[in-house]
Amino acid sequence: MIISHKFNISAAVDKTITNKFLDEHLESMKALLNKGAYPQFYGDSFKTIDFDRFDILEAGTISLDQKQDPTTNVTAQKARRGGGINDKEEKRLDNSLATKGVLLNVPPGAVFQRSEKNYFYITGMSRDGRYIKYNFSNRLVAVYKKKAGFTDDQVQDELSQLGNIFNPKQLPQVATKEYDIIDEGIRAIDNEWVEELYQPIHDRLVPQFDAACIGKMRSSLLVMTILNTKSITPVLPMTAEKAKQWLDGSKYKDIPNKVKYIVVSYDFVTKGQVGAVKSAFKNPNEEIRVIVHCGIITGGLEQYTDRLTNFWKDWDTQLTAYSAVFFGDKSVQPRNLTLYGGVPQVTEEFDTAQVCLFRQDSVSGEFTQKLDGKLKSWISNTP
Repeated sequence: MIISHKFNISAAVDKTITNKFLDEHLESMKALLNKGAYPQFYGDSFKTIDFDRFDILEAGTISLDQKQDPTTNVTAQKARRGGGINDKEEKRLDNSLATKGVLLNVPPGAVFQRSEKNYFYITGMSRDGRYIKYNFSNRLVAVYKKKAGFTDDQVQDELSQLGNIFNPKQLPQVATKEYDIIDEGIRAIDNEWVEELYQPIHDRLVPQFDAACIGKMRSSLLVMTILNTKSITPVLPMTAEKAKQWLDGSKYKDIPNKVKYIVVSYDFVTKGQVGAVKSAFKNPNEEIRVIVHCGIITGGLEQYTDRLTNFWKDWDTQLTAYSAVFFGDKSVQPRNLTLYGGVPQVTEEFDTAQVCLFRQDSVSGEFTQKLDGKLKSWISNTP
């Protein structure tokens, strides 16, 4: 009996290698996975759908549960805010799959079947990203179908909730976050799946609170957050890999012996600066342009602006420290290194095809974009 699928991790760098699931993996999952231990996945408590089967599906037959922003190739799953996963979680998930393989005794990703060869994810997008990285041609999944007598809207209502319920804190999935649940509650109000009242919202979210191990007091606070905010500025999810996706699909291309772009996370100022300096040292004939991604934004434009401008200030503080310690307070002027700007993440505010460019003469991290023919600038109001 196969306990896990130990795939070829070399496919991450050698795209001539293809990984795939075989019938023997499917049969092992059917034998090993105790469905009775996961009633939330395979029980009879669903209103509008039924668990149908475990199956192997071709990658191209599965899509997301929503259309993507046409201006970017960064993907997001509707049930999860910001993709629901940060850099550390992405690395943890990657390490689990690379070292343990795909475990066949735990629930796989879940998909809903629209029609023949037409499915979308209920949950499993984070794992799907790993499968793309390791060049899998197919997916091992749990398939759900609509019960007779229900409308598509009723099905979407339930699937919206399951996107969070199906993500407890265990590998190989990444746990549902509080902001995922807040988003689901707001979406439920907007779609008129629940009344805009405390108790109906709370009752709807209880299974999601339980899946995320959120207690009563915190649950009440999250319900009040939903009622008090009701609308959240949409943002693009960003991790290191998603930022690279954005960069790869943008107009900002490396020019050999002239320009090279690198992306760093807003919370890795020291690590990002050291890496950038090393890159500049190794490539003396190229201008190294550093672009910052601001992670998963839950506070809209204000939080994005704070993170981006604070990165600039912290970067400058570190250069000042080097100046004082190593160069006797002489000004540090990098020869071929530029803190260039940020990945545009707040879609209602920025053109997602343009970097938010730092003003190089700014001391406070002011950044700009040219919108409708005019240069607009932003700066944090936080001290």
